[in-house]
Amino acid sequence: MAGKRTMVFVDGQNLVRGAKQFGGGSFDYDVNSLVDELVGDRDFVRGYWFDSHEPGNRGEKESFYGFLETNGFRVDSTELNRDGDGFKEKEADIRLATELIARGFTDAYDVAVVVTGDRDFVRAVRYVQDQGKVVEAAAFEEPMSDALRRAADGYTHLDDVADAIRRDERRF
Repeated sequence: MAGKRTMVFVDGQNLVRGAKQFGGGSFDYDVNSLVDELVGDRDFVRGYWFDSHEPGNRGEKESFYGFLETNGFRVDSTELNRDGDGFKEKEADIRLATELIARGFTDAYDVAVVVTGDRDFVRAVRYVQDQGKVVEAAAFEEPMSDALRRAADGYTHLDDVADAIRRDERRF
């Protein structure tokens, strides 16, 4: 599949939640290694990172977002919504699905890798596949939906590639 234009769409909260569950709260992944593992010998066009932050407190994640942006990602982070005593993420799934469909419709990629385990994406995945695109899913086992795994053209079990994507403490 060399030469296939590949985009990576990351549900940041889902990836972080899966990594925490996999590593007992301590697994750190390296974004560049993750992209290398998921894209392989295909051509990486761009990544999209969908995330949320506490209201008025994006600064806590700003250096990470800057790192992503200098490594081929566009970052889309919105404020979390207050939910009782805490905060709850809103809109990330719909933002990711919209971008996945929009980029597929404009023929920006041949292969999309969706890094999430949410079954909410099954319909978007099928729509993009109906446009002639290949859609792969990647997630840690714990948050992975069987429906999404079945709908995708391929699946990367991040638990199985954990050693390859583990962050070296000397790098970001």
